[in-house]
Amino acid sequence: MAWWLWLLVQLVVWCCAGLVAVLWWKWTTKPHIDAPGPPTLPIIGNILDLLDMPLTLRKMFDLHRQYGDLTRLYVGPMLVVLVAHPDDVQHILLTSKLVDRGAICTNAMRMFGGDGLVTIDASRWKVHRKLINPTFHSEILKGFLEAFHDGGLFVCERLARTRGAATEVHPPMLLATIRNFISTIIGVNPDLLMPDALAEEELSATMSYAVSIVQKMVFRPWMQSKFLLQLTSKGRGLLRFVKMLNNFPLKCIAIRSAATEDGPTKTRQSLLEALIKPGGQTAVPLDEVQGELMNLLMAGTETTAVTISYVLPLLALHPEWQDAAHQELKDVFGEGDDYLRAPSLADLGRLRALESIIKETLRLFPTVPMLPRVATEDIWLSGGSAERVSVPKGTLLFVLPFLTHRLPQFFQDPQRFDPSRFLEDRVGKEHACSYLPFGLGARNCVGSQYASLQLKVYLADILRRFRFLPCNRREDLEDSALSFSLSPIKPFRVSCVPVDGPKA
Repeated sequence: MAWWLWLLVQLVVWCCAGLVAVLWWKWTTKPHIDAPGPPTLPIIGNILDLLDMPLTLRKMFDLHRQYGDLTRLYVGPMLVVLVAHPDDVQHILLTSKLVDRGAICTNAMRMFGGDGLVTIDASRWKVHRKLINPTFHSEILKGFLEAFHDGGLFVCERLARTRGAATEVHPPMLLATIRNFISTIIGVNPDLLMPDALAEEELSATMSYAVSIVQKMVFRPWMQSKFLLQLTSKGRGLLRFVKMLNNFPLKCIAIRSAATEDGPTKTRQSLLEALIKPGGQTAVPLDEVQGELMNLLMAGTETTAVTISYVLPLLALHPEWQDAAHQELKDVFGEGDDYLRAPSLADLGRLRALESIIKETLRLFPTVPMLPRVATEDIWLSGGSAERVSVPKGTLLFVLPFLTHRLPQFFQDPQRFDPSRFLEDRVGKEHACSYLPFGLGARNCVGSQYASLQLKVYLADILRRFRFLPCNRREDLEDSALSFSLSPIKPFRVSCVPVDGPKA
């Protein structure tokens, strides 16, 4: 053997030995917690349990059944704790000061969305939140009803094309929410950014792909390396998707920067106006402006589209609640030609059955299924028991609303779809933190009111025009993947049958 080859072999052997030694040291010095969890393997912990992608609701339900409301996992030497009980939810999201979401969760999405409210670290988050809060003010939201109605009609027109055949609801819904978000919150004519149907479909499909692959990137961190991605055809394809998404905020910034002055003085600004002054001066660094536009576009559209993708199959499986919604719509919107009018705030306020259907859907299938927090200090959790457990600093905590929402001590017969539980007087019957579809505390969803209003308008428009027949079983809905948002593993389909409104 040549001397240089012998040296190379020695170098590789010693490097491997050194790496193993470091990993072993990290494993032996890992933090501990007195909570149940699956058996671990040295160095890798529970990674093998998490390699079966995608990570699904069923997998998490199984872990919860086995180990309870406080479950311990190790991703390598990193301690991960799954949290379900409202007492612990309250402590983590409300009474503690934990706001950092952790790099392992945000790095994957950062590749697609950059630095924004969802992904940004705690030190910069407050500055961004202060800038963005006013763009979702209730005074502004009242002016979005007409745009939401246009979005609802856009979806209805796409559904009408199916002529009763089984169809996916999510694609037209996502496209409508994208157009709405661009025109309302961002404050740009969507036709300037997406000049034709091809551009619309491309942005919609790219965003769907990004959401679907984020989970895989979290548990396979080498997929977050652009250098390694360049080495494979699939990786290069992924980077092309990233480039397509990055074009969107760049176009928005170019449009705003081209303005020489602001228009008439307004009480409230759009997102683009809040982030960029005429001429291109930015309120935060330019890369953070790009990230914020992309973060909010993904968070403000995918979640609404996914929610309706669950609502309609559930109504198809429960015709009694579909009938209740149809009857309520007739009672509120009257008869004759006026029946299909654009909803007003007063109309929406009277749609209590429809609101309860939305709330019950979000109870069973919260579209933001995981709320990560890093323990920046030692904290105590209980898992709902009398004995408290010490959780060491540095632990990655996952609050899991889909588990919290199905605890039988807070929701009777929790697996059943029963919107009436939100029609009844439940004050004092449930924990204040037993229901958190939009999160709680400092890093709750900034657009929760926006989403609620849009959901009501879309469903009021759709259900006045269609009846839905089932093409999936309830079990199919449970077969959903945990990612940036909850997403079906196999697309949900419904059959859309046009209905006649009440006759004058």
